[in-house]
Amino acid sequence: MGNLLVRVPHQNAYVVEFLGRYQRTLSPGFYLLIPGLQRVAYRHSLKEHSFVIGDQRAVTKDNVHLQIDGVLYLKIEDPYKCSYGAQDPLHYTYVLAQSLMRSEIGKLTLDETFEERERLNNAILEKIVTATEDWGITCFRHEIKDIRISENLRKVMNLEAESERQKRAEIIISEGKKKAEINLGEAYKRSKILLAEAQSEKLLLKSRAMSERIRLIGETGQAQTGNDALRFNIADLYVQALEGLTTDEKNIILQSNLHHPEEILTKSYALLNTPLSGTSKKASDAPL
Repeated sequence: MGNLLVRVPHQNAYVVEFLGRYQRTLSPGFYLLIPGLQRVAYRHSLKEHSFVIGDQRAVTKDNVHLQIDGVLYLKIEDPYKCSYGAQDPLHYTYVLAQSLMRSEIGKLTLDETFEERERLNNAILEKIVTATEDWGITCFRHEIKDIRISENLRKVMNLEAESERQKRAEIIISEGKKKAEINLGEAYKRSKILLAEAQSEKLLLKSRAMSERIRLIGETGQAQTGNDALRFNIADLYVQALEGLTTDEKNIILQSNLHHPEEILTKSYALLNTPLSGTSKKASDAPL
């Protein structure tokens, strides 16, 4: 009865031969077979399979020895090809994945192996898919689980990583100092510009005031009061000029005694009685 009635489970496919020759592929369900003439030669599961690829020794492009393992996910798509395309297609796929892992690792440096793991997985998967197409197998994913290096090399890489971190930190600190110095320089430059503008504005206002003062004096210069005002202005300027001489930074010999300002005031106010015409002694000829 077992030879007459065959039940094919869900997600399975059975390959039936008639007198040793392929006849048909049975999908899930119940079937009657002729004993002695028909037989189930191959039973395939159509579910997705995962194969753990054990540790593989590989050498990188820069001659670094490492160990690598991964996982391959595949599925039988064509039971006929899987039955007659190869003696043991699943095992062949496993061996092919091992070989391709070592081959692709040899094309990359150690740093690229860690940085470009996705590209490495895609390169391995692409070649596996091409090779297993005639076996009725479709590979969906290939993932590298772990990459291991020697302990000495790991210590060296840790030192390099620490050195790189310190280098980046120093660069960040130096850039911060550079920006701070630039900001201070810009602030100093701006303060000098503002100070110069303020001094320029001060001189401009002072010159305008002086011009206005001279204009007003000139308007009244024809009258006697105008002459008096003009003499007073000259005497005031004379006193202000002498005030600038009383500093520690200047060494000037004068006939006037600066410790007795009443003498200077007397000479200054004497200009009030000095005529502006050239008939008498000019104020500029008066002794200091």
